[in-house]
This record gives sequence, C-alpha cells and structure tokens, in this order.
Amino acid sequence: MAGVGSLLRSDDGLGPHVIMKLSEVNLPSQVDIMDLGTSGMDILHYSRNYDKVIFVDAIKLGMSPGSVYRIIPSEVKVEDGDLRDMIYVSMHEINLEKVIAIGRKLGDMPKEIVIIGCEPEDTTTMKIGLAEKVNLSIPKIIELIKKEIPSEP
Repeated sequence: MAGVGSLLRSDDGLGPHVIMKLSEVNLPSQVDIMDLGTSGMDILHYSRNYDKVIFVDAIKLGMSPGSVYRIIPSEVKVEDGDLRDMIYVSMHEINLEKVIAIGRKLGDMPKEIVIIGCEPEDTTTMKIGLAEKVNLSIPKIIELIKKEIPSEP
C-alpha cells in the first residue's frame, strides 16, 4: 500500500493523508504501508518486491471533488525515450500510470496493481490540509482499500 502526492499542495496530499489514517487501522500483518510522497521514479524501487500494490493518489478525471475511483492501470505504451526523459522528474510532474508502465517495461512492477483515488478540488495551492469534500472521502477510500487486501494467509 503506497500513498503518493505532496502534503504541501492541498489535495495532492491525499495519498499521504490516507496512509496516516491507515496507520490507525488494524490491517493484516502481510500489509506494508508507505508514504512515497513525491518519490517520482523511485516508486519502481519500492514496488518491485510485492505481489500486489495499491496506490492512493489524487486523480483528476473531471468529476466532482470528492468522487472516489478504483482504477486498474492500463497498458500505456512507453517509448525508450520516455525512460530517459522521466528519470529526473518528481511525482507531481508525472502521471502515475506512466510510471507504472515504465516499471512494467523494465520488469520491475508487481503483477497486480490498483490505484484508488479521489477527484481533488485543489492541487496547486501551497497549504497543508485537504479540501472538505476530499477529506470526507477518506473513509470510503479506506473501505475500498480493505476490500483489496487479501485475508491473512
């Protein structure tokens, strides 16, 4: 389980906020939770030794703020030039699905990947804290995450 985004950019900090809440939830022992913040391509390093990864992120799909999504990343085509161009960008400058696609091309991603996200209201204002509608979506996000986690082996 990995939260991505910047705590300093309002709703872009959704992933880290959800990870903080998950630390208070009783999860099965095989579940690791990580705040990857704006790790950029480092996500590949942190994800590669898992069978399944659930990413939590603010996702702009044009719905009303607070709308919650469950997404299975598509097979995004990645050219060799994309690998070179994306090495030095931070997470808030890139598309999570593209990072996942690059990881798949390099053979470093888990077989099962799910993105759980929420439509943000504001990802540009420099402030710590989520918009009210986004904050109210966190319990629903946590319930979706729990459904993704297999029971103890």
